[in-house]
Amino acid sequence: MGDYAGIAERIVSRAVKQGADDVIAGIGVNRSYQVRFAQNEPVISNRWREVGAFAGMVVQKRVVGTEIKDLDRVDEAVDDLVATARKSQENPQYGGIAQGPFEYKQSAPDPKILNLTDGGDLVYAAINAALEEGAKETAGSFWKYDNETFLHTSNDAVGHQRSASLSLTIRALMGPESSGHDVACATSASAFRPEEAGRHAGEIAVLAKAPKQGEPGTYDIVFEPLAVGSLVNEVGSRASAFAVLAGLSPFKDKLGEKVASEGVTVADDGSADSLGGRSFDDEGVPAQRNTVVEKGVLQTYLHNTSTAKLFETETTGNAGFIAPEPHALFIEPGDWSRDEMVAEVKDGLWVTNTWYTRYQSYITGDFSTIPRDGIFRIENGEVTEVWKDVRLTDNLLHLWSQVDGFGKEAQQVKWWYEVPTPSVVPHMLAREIGITRSAE
Repeated sequence: MGDYAGIAERIVSRAVKQGADDVIAGIGVNRSYQVRFAQNEPVISNRWREVGAFAGMVVQKRVVGTEIKDLDRVDEAVDDLVATARKSQENPQYGGIAQGPFEYKQSAPDPKILNLTDGGDLVYAAINAALEEGAKETAGSFWKYDNETFLHTSNDAVGHQRSASLSLTIRALMGPESSGHDVACATSASAFRPEEAGRHAGEIAVLAKAPKQGEPGTYDIVFEPLAVGSLVNEVGSRASAFAVLAGLSPFKDKLGEKVASEGVTVADDGSADSLGGRSFDDEGVPAQRNTVVEKGVLQTYLHNTSTAKLFETETTGNAGFIAPEPHALFIEPGDWSRDEMVAEVKDGLWVTNTWYTRYQSYITGDFSTIPRDGIFRIENGEVTEVWKDVRLTDNLLHLWSQVDGFGKEAQQVKWWYEVPTPSVVPHMLAREIGITRSAE
């Protein structure tokens, strides 16, 4: 193994000597293993080992950053970056980086994950569970992640962290318009449940046969965890102080105000054991738990050192190399089961998944997202038919203000672009949510 800690230190030292005021250097070592499957069989297996560096630096409030793919060219890359900074435009809002040193809580990755070399049995566990539910076909991917980060800053933050996790996404099919989708995510081999993901995806696919065109209107909606994960990701990303400053958030000027129903408590917690767990943020600040929304009231934005100074507060340990960002989102569970939620709905839908969330206005929170996979019509507490081609069209603040309850059990979800921040979330019931036809 290379001296990655030494390379990070060298980036910082060279940049400071060249005249940089603040410098952050990170070396990432990413070891990934993937199994893709289709038509109920593994079709390809890939393994990667990627090593790269990121250098971010500031010269007289001129902020620049770059990825360095070739570590043999570190010195040249640093010199070029300093020269670029001198020619760049000043950022008057820049407020510096965190002052170390810091002490970090360290947790060792599960050795059973690190030693895993063949994911075939785990893939077949998901496939077979879906087929046992009656699905005809499955497709998806399994991932093993083993990531390591070495951090060094010009303000004496020096850290090393390693994490490992397993992730599987499976789509079960009964036909071109009848599908179910679920994921399995864990940071320990004993907690990884691919068969449960397969079984649930298969259950939804079988129920989703013969969908018909849905009707626009206002409906009570039972959301599956995958859909809740997508929605809470919008809360986390819009709570970034950068989003607020850039006019990309409906949470502007709403600290201390009600932004959701009283039953909603959302936290970002990079220190927790999850796929988003980490020892420190990109400035080296130790990861911590931040309650973003407590009993419906907005408590904080997510900050790095610069945005914290602008808001006259403290960093929340959410620095990304570019802007503050959530690490891992958690919703406080409730006391309902999914079946109890469905039985409670007189005129509504059961939505199992969404994708392509887009905003008509970031500042007001007007958005739409497309339900996919199983979309079920509920009438008087019973599923009566299957829908397709509808769009959830509402407002982010309104939707969260209409939450009536959460499920007892939370599931960790992360997948593709829709749930990029790992989220631990339960089922959710929201009242009077807008539905339009997908072409509208």
